[in-house]
Amino acid sequence: MTKPTLDTAWAQAWDILQQAIAEDRSPLRFVTLATVDAQNAPQLRTVVLRDLDARAATLSVFTDARSHKVGELDTNDAVSLHLWAPDQLIQLRLSGQTVITQGEPMRSDWQKVPDHMREAYGHVPSPGTKIDASDAWTVQPNIENFAKITVTLSQFDIVCLSSDGHWRAEFLRKNNWKGDWLSP
Repeated sequence: MTKPTLDTAWAQAWDILQQAIAEDRSPLRFVTLATVDAQNAPQLRTVVLRDLDARAATLSVFTDARSHKVGELDTNDAVSLHLWAPDQLIQLRLSGQTVITQGEPMRSDWQKVPDHMREAYGHVPSPGTKIDASDAWTVQPNIENFAKITVTLSQFDIVCLSSDGHWRAEFLRKNNWKGDWLSP
């Protein structure tokens, strides 16, 4: 393997994200999203990448608007995301700020969601509520519960663990995405 340039590292990171969005069954679609709760403790969960805009450096996921993560983001809009691409042996750590969209502005996205997947946005009681038994909940899909979290990325930390040689690069929006090599 030839030694990568910062340009190829940057392109490879975006290629991985594009692949995650393009392939419905790709395991790369499932990323870890980190928020901070009211006790200042990190909270992690797996979310599904739904959309990507490389030009604006944004990505988005859908969620139930009543979930704890939405409340956490209302207090602190900073997030980190983690993605592991096993075929390339590349880890992506991304950071950014979020905007939450819900309700009527989500109607066109809602109409694209298959009925069986709409169930994820209609659990009663709401996600995270204590219940008496594992099946003590019902499904009532509701567009009012359907939300999109859009992340405006500010940092990429890319680590490659190839047997041909490890490398690490960081790219920051505030530096016009100019990259720097970091010790892996």
